[in-house]
Amino acid sequence: MKGAPRTDCAVDAAMSVIEGRWKTVIICKLARNGAPMRFNQLINEIDGISPRIFTLQLKELENDGIIIRNVRSTSPKCVEYSLSEEGQSLIPILIQLADWGLKHMFSNMVTFDEGIITGPDKADV
Repeated sequence: MKGAPRTDCAVDAAMSVIEGRWKTVIICKLARNGAPMRFNQLINEIDGISPRIFTLQLKELENDGIIIRNVRSTSPKCVEYSLSEEGQSLIPILIQLADWGLKHMFSNMVTFDEGIITGPDKADV
């Protein structure tokens, strides 16, 4: 269960928003797509994530104001996800974090493609 972010350390508070195995992947996929993505479209872009965990990560990102969930009243119902302005503001930070990883930790595993973080198989990290 996710606890309240610490208020005595701004880094901990920020990290509590993006902590989780899949949150940064979801953020990067939405950023790279540049347009809202449907639930199935987004989950199919992420290898190895279970629907249950995917749903939990989406809910946490939505509750933290990083993504926007838009339910269209069409038949059948259409649910789309996109980055909020706050979520978009994370992209430069994630690029800087990946750059640090490139320089200090994973020099053979991280590259940059069109301003979005990508791995050796061109899948977002």
